[in-house]
Amino acid sequence: SSKVGNYVLMARKANNGDWYMGAMTDWSPRKLTANLSFLGKGKFKMYIWQDGINADRNAKDFKTVIKDVDSSSDIAIDMAKGGGWVARIVKSDL
Repeated sequence: SSKVGNYVLMARKANNGDWYMGAMTDWSPRKLTANLSFLGKGKFKMYIWQDGINADRNAKDFKTVIKDVDSSSDIAIDMAKGGGWVARIVKSDL
């Protein structure tokens, strides 16, 4: 999803089957929801790098999160003003 000049959220599948997602916003803090129905069958690990609590004042402030997801998952994305979000999704061995 996107709105030109305001925000973008995209996903792309690598040749090895991993998925990469990225989002960024303009100077407005933003909350988005990402539906992961594109993943297909199976269980996945999602490695997320997202804006930290002080990201609106310090661009180096971020945190990492690991989540178990599947194609029925919806992921909440919270971005600080001028912020961003990135994730790598890999098939789980479980």
